[in-house]
Amino acid sequence: MPSQSDNVRLWYARAVMTFAVLIFGFLAGLYAFNPLAGIDMFGVSLSGEAHSITFLRTGLGAMFSSLFLASTIGLARPKLFMTCLTILVGVMTIIVALRLYGLDVDGITDKNLSELRTEGISLLIFVSGWVAHPRISDSQQREALD
Repeated sequence: MPSQSDNVRLWYARAVMTFAVLIFGFLAGLYAFNPLAGIDMFGVSLSGEAHSITFLRTGLGAMFSSLFLASTIGLARPKLFMTCLTILVGVMTIIVALRLYGLDVDGITDKNLSELRTEGISLLIFVSGWVAHPRISDSQQREALD
């Protein structure tokens, strides 16, 4: 039988995954359906040519759609929860690492630091959900939590 602590930790991890569904669902929709608005907030502009817009739509839109799908599957399929959360942690780690690389190579700007803060906090939230999720060794307890 799962303990009260396990239940609290499980619900915290689920709240973290719900946060992922919301944020990545928003970003997926933004970049899939209105990519110019997504980059406008960064002061980036494109020529407006079809291939430029489609590049954003398929690049950023696909990445955020994939993260949205992984987090949604994690909530819907408890047996896949940790796998999906591990994917989120892995991808967010790469995003933060590339942001840090960009700061080093491209230079430090207020916008880059703001994005690093947002991405870093998101990564920490996902890691905290990953750590908080109760690990279950007994198959009966696993079924009880599912």
